[in-house]
Amino acid sequence: MATKKSNSNQFSVFGTRPDNAICLPDIPYSVRLNCKDGGLFIGGYEAQHRKTNPDQKVDIAIIKASKFFGTLGKTENVLWIQLFYIAAPNVPLEILPKNTVCCSYIKKQSIAHLFNKVQEAMSYGDPGFGIFTLSFNKEIGEKGIYYTVNFDWRERQSEEEHQQLELIKAFMSTTGDQLTDLEGTRALTCVNGWSSEQLQALIAQRQELGGNPNQRSLPAA
Repeated sequence: MATKKSNSNQFSVFGTRPDNAICLPDIPYSVRLNCKDGGLFIGGYEAQHRKTNPDQKVDIAIIKASKFFGTLGKTENVLWIQLFYIAAPNVPLEILPKNTVCCSYIKKQSIAHLFNKVQEAMSYGDPGFGIFTLSFNKEIGEKGIYYTVNFDWRERQSEEEHQQLELIKAFMSTTGDQLTDLEGTRALTCVNGWSSEQLQALIAQRQELGGNPNQRSLPAA
């Protein structure tokens, strides 16, 4: 007699995504905002890792921004902003996964672009409740063409966008303290809340150890 299959025989190797909720991967979904070539890259720096072109715009919801100082990749001893964010509902799945927490880092001019836009958006309320639009500006420096990350902002408009905001609120109330990236920050020091004097002392200490923040291998992005 045939034996009826039981659901107990089903298993998952990598876990399952939550239905109608924000997903926080065990390993941060790392997205490189590539200021050398312009665009979003995932998994590497080569052409096959490119997800967007420099002229494409991507809507995101930023859910956490933290300040770090130190070395990431080939860029040594500079200020970084660590961004945790979620793709807006209108972003195609081939660019970023739906309702999944992503992590990126920005530096230099890109930090100024973000916080200038934050100050403008504060006239309308908490910028975190709205939608930021990522894009890339072409710049020309001593080493040739490079890109900076630009940020625009708007209020949520569609029903899907408002529904996603409710999912984000529920996620942040229960899981917001779990937004960490141990691998990405292994050579970084968190400087949230530091005074300018404390930060200058850290920079001086790094200079004494041989890391000169004025010696940069990447353009000012």
